[in-house]
Amino acid sequence: MRSEYDVIVAGTGPGGASAARELAKAGKKVLMIERGADNQWLGNSFAAAFLIDWKGAIPLGHPMMARGITTGGSSVVYCGMATLPAAWIKEKTGIDLLPIADEIVEELNIKPLPDRLVGGGARRIMEAAQSLGMDWQLTPRFLNPDKCKPDCGLCMLGCPTGAKWTARDYIKEAMEHGAELLTKTSVEKVLRDNGTAIGVKAKGLQGTRAYFSDIVILSTGGLGTPVILQNSGVEEAGDGFFCDPLVFTCGQYDGKGSGYDIPMTAGTWEFHDSEGYLMTDLIEPWILYLGSMGMKGPQHLPKALKFAKTLGIMTKCKDPISGTIDRNAKISKKLEDIVWKRLNSGDSRAREILLKAGCSPETLITTPVVGAHPGGSARIGEVVDDRLETMKIKNCYVADASVVPGELGTPVVLLALSLGRYAARNILSGR
Repeated sequence: MRSEYDVIVAGTGPGGASAARELAKAGKKVLMIERGADNQWLGNSFAAAFLIDWKGAIPLGHPMMARGITTGGSSVVYCGMATLPAAWIKEKTGIDLLPIADEIVEELNIKPLPDRLVGGGARRIMEAAQSLGMDWQLTPRFLNPDKCKPDCGLCMLGCPTGAKWTARDYIKEAMEHGAELLTKTSVEKVLRDNGTAIGVKAKGLQGTRAYFSDIVILSTGGLGTPVILQNSGVEEAGDGFFCDPLVFTCGQYDGKGSGYDIPMTAGTWEFHDSEGYLMTDLIEPWILYLGSMGMKGPQHLPKALKFAKTLGIMTKCKDPISGTIDRNAKISKKLEDIVWKRLNSGDSRAREILLKAGCSPETLITTPVVGAHPGGSARIGEVVDDRLETMKIKNCYVADASVVPGELGTPVVLLALSLGRYAARNILSGR
């Protein structure tokens, strides 16, 4: 059967957009398929609600997990912090993503914030942490400071000024080089002929149909990719995953709160290798903070009224691969004792910092556990090879955090961008 496209990319988050851009620039006929819409209403809690898939946000035996379902995926609602791929990935898999990541850092001019954009709350937390002897420093950002509005704090709700880089920028570039974009369409499975991918089956507004291509790249994230793979006959996918659990430790003081700051302005990695977690200034958007206070108990709801004067510190930790994601997208995940130990250690240090920053002891509170950017559900060496091609389906690749073969505990956007470019280059080189 004649192929309609050279490559079909399922998912337009950082991994998928990066791969599509690379392939389209090389002259390949690319179709990008996105489950969500191309939402343009950004910058407030109500708008963000339409960008999020809340399926995993109901904590039925697992941490609350939400993901962006829109063009650009979760990059539309991430905090904009850039983290290089973990060195152990090369040691364990032989795949060296650091040169690719360095290319992207230079292309996108990823740097820490200029001093003028460091908000009052973030600065107060940084100075308090440093006075306690912690190595608390400004973090690299996917951000154009010339477009950034001080005291905005809306990164997680979809940047309304266009200052924060998102995968939509790569989608636009791919389309400028001839790629096509199909939204509001869910890829259900990879179509095969004698063990080789020949396209996908997808369901959209016009019903279910087949789209044919020579190559398929799956980049629908740690929760979405294993579902497609299982429905395509790759049963190993979804057998274990990580979700990078995190908590917010918060307290009130007499000054501007973290809600006004660019999120994750600064933080520390000094406990990541030794104790399994990182820390950074960050608080949930007000509507989510209100929900967290309600989950802690009705007596804590008044704390949400003091949100404008509330400082927040996030502890995000490594999470051993465990649990399952089945072919119906049902999630099963229980946090292990080591995860609770890591979160409690970070929470204890965060409370010490907040007290040093001037927060009143009686206002300190820790939110319920949330899971961030799931991955590890289609691991290198088990589901995909060192080219990111699936072992059971030839010409079917995976380019997202699903392929990470171990616990991570870090932001994943730069990693996913690197994986997408790596997969595309393997395809183009015929390696």
